[in-house]
Amino acid sequence: MKTQDLIRYISWYATQNDTRLTTIRLVKFVYLADVYFARNHAGETLTHLPWIFLYYGPYCSEVIGELDKVVSLGLINQKSFESLYGEEKDFQIYTCTDESVDEIEEEIPLEVLGPLKAAIRRYGDDTALLLDHVYFETEPMIEADKGDILDFTKCKPIIASKPIELKKISKVKITLAKQCVKALALKFEQGRLTKESEKSEVSKWKDDVYYQALEVMDGPDLETGLKGIAKIVK
Repeated sequence: MKTQDLIRYISWYATQNDTRLTTIRLVKFVYLADVYFARNHAGETLTHLPWIFLYYGPYCSEVIGELDKVVSLGLINQKSFESLYGEEKDFQIYTCTDESVDEIEEEIPLEVLGPLKAAIRRYGDDTALLLDHVYFETEPMIEADKGDILDFTKCKPIIASKPIELKKISKVKITLAKQCVKALALKFEQGRLTKESEKSEVSKWKDDVYYQALEVMDGPDLETGLKGIAKIVK
């Protein structure tokens, strides 16, 4: 597969998912595509380009060269933004809205397409998380030192975990469970009706005198030393 087409597809898919695709992110996604392909093809990469451990992890000058060509041909858009952190004068954001790029998807091997899409959705807006994934979770980077040419023969197929087998429940137990749930629901409903009935009964006694008494109790304490006889009038 042509590296330019892979770059165009990554830019297009990132744009579709509202992902800010910087140079670092784009290059790392091309690297991940090579890793995914190598895992299923005995170390052979999709781009057939050499990668080296340099600065921010995997780096390939040829990929940068292909990126520049794609931009100069107008196949993807490049826009410069000033860095807010002063690390560099500006950084680049790549976008692509060309719907015809969707056809490139058919050229990408399935063993690469699925994981690549998932990686863009998961790491596309988080450079730190993407770099952690590349550094610590991709085989060529494990035990590699800066300046080393990365060895993709270390990539091995990912063995799917064995699905958990759930015990089958007999029809008798299913029927019994449904009966218990129904009985519990009925009990809750009876409790709700009882509560409503008690609330209605109590409300009959909450007349004006009741609420006046509440105000008195909430008010200041009565003076001490009062004498007399209190009468309750029915």
